[in-house]
Amino acid sequence: MRQFHSFRLDTVNHCLWRGESREVLTPKAFDVLRYLVEHAERLVTQEELLEALWPETYVNPEVIKKYILGIRKVLGDRHENPEFIRTFPRRGYQFIAPVSTVGTAESPALCVSSAKQLTIGESGLEQLGGNIGRALMSRQQVVFLSGEPESGKTAIVRELPRNVTPMTAVLIVFVSEPGANHECRRQR
Repeated sequence: MRQFHSFRLDTVNHCLWRGESREVLTPKAFDVLRYLVEHAERLVTQEELLEALWPETYVNPEVIKKYILGIRKVLGDRHENPEFIRTFPRRGYQFIAPVSTVGTAESPALCVSSAKQLTIGESGLEQLGGNIGRALMSRQQVVFLSGEPESGKTAIVRELPRNVTPMTAVLIVFVSEPGANHECRRQR
């Protein structure tokens, strides 16, 4: 993950974060920003951008201007006094903000080796709540809750929304048997 000012560019999940809020960028605008950030402190020509992001496709160089304008709007950058992207007319662009690489304690992707067995009961709810907390901090969490029939799995899942913050979105999928119809619920 790359950080500049109050922004974090999550190249794994293709997201731009400002503090704890996710900023909206189109996929191609994200690619333009990512390329500029990865080549910060040097001029990136329009031809280089076109070749890197639209290989073997003719794209009018004016398209790059459109994406740069959208990126500037999201970043709050101004053409006349830039903090992030400096324009070199008819030549290209340079990402000028200081960029650092930041890592997370855990990989955002599911890591099978770090899977833990949850126990039913009070600690099970706490452990599930912890996974949701990590998901809110941009760390994806996948939890499989399994056990014998009538062991309390459904009770834990139904209790969970009462124990998380109101802004949390949780997708719960109930699967009774392989091949059976699945019930899907989005809890808020």
